[in-house]
Amino acid sequence: IDTQRGSKVPYDHLVLAPGVDFMPDLIEGYAESEAAGKIVHAWKAGPQTALLRKQLEAMPDGGVFIISSPARPQKCVSGPYERASLAAQYFQKAKPKSKIIMLDADVDIISKGPMYRHAWNKMYPGMIEHIPNSRVVKVDHKTMSVSTEFEDFKGDVLNVIPRGRAGEICAMAGVRADTAGIWCPVNGVTYESPKMPFVHVLGDAVATNMPKSAHVANNQGKICAGALVEILNGREPDPYPVIGGTSYSATSDHTSGPIAVVMRYDPDKEAYIRQPGGGAALEGDEINFEYMKSWAENIWADTLS
Repeated sequence: IDTQRGSKVPYDHLVLAPGVDFMPDLIEGYAESEAAGKIVHAWKAGPQTALLRKQLEAMPDGGVFIISSPARPQKCVSGPYERASLAAQYFQKAKPKSKIIMLDADVDIISKGPMYRHAWNKMYPGMIEHIPNSRVVKVDHKTMSVSTEFEDFKGDVLNVIPRGRAGEICAMAGVRADTAGIWCPVNGVTYESPKMPFVHVLGDAVATNMPKSAHVANNQGKICAGALVEILNGREPDPYPVIGGTSYSATSDHTSGPIAVVMRYDPDKEAYIRQPGGGAALEGDEINFEYMKSWAENIWADTLS
């Protein structure tokens, strides 16, 4: 590995967990609008999330907040719907005449759909308009407009999330190797790239049927680490690893609901197969909001310890 300082680091096995970068060039006018500070994705915590908050606070009562969600695969597919829910709660208290338009590139609410519909109908009636099959192709920060393949929309605050791809280091390492050159195929037992031996990839960058979520990435790290221990000791790793994924999504500042799945790797199918049980909550509630806070504390502690 060549580092930024010019030094070289040799390796026997290289493990990459770079997360997701964006492809803003797929949306006409996006780079210019983002540079002007008018349109943000706010999909990585930091200056953009702070800027989006300021934009929403400055929006007039009766204004329009537009959120766009890219098509799968994407990082945290339920996140845009959660953002719409929490923005709606804020508007209810501070800007009750305001409206949220959600432009969804997918065919429907693809994660926790019944839970979000229940929350939007019960807690925020008439405030959130969800429009499926609406991939954003153009933005214009001068007119504050967003264009899909079929229609144009104007808003006061524009939160446009571009499509993602495996982090740039994956391209440098030659493992961003699916047919589109976007994600990283891996061996489901070792997470080794079939394209580049001895290079392993974890997390949202991986091209699999697993959700791109924190819990899944955490589990992938453990499976890969266990496999490497076996390999480095001359043994075969477990050919049937099991991975679990749980995530919570808030529908307000006091209600939340989970989704939970368990998947086992099938070497013959070269895929993780969902096991019986699990599923998503149909409604958010207060007890799951408390569970969500505990889950978050524990996943951070486990990941960073």
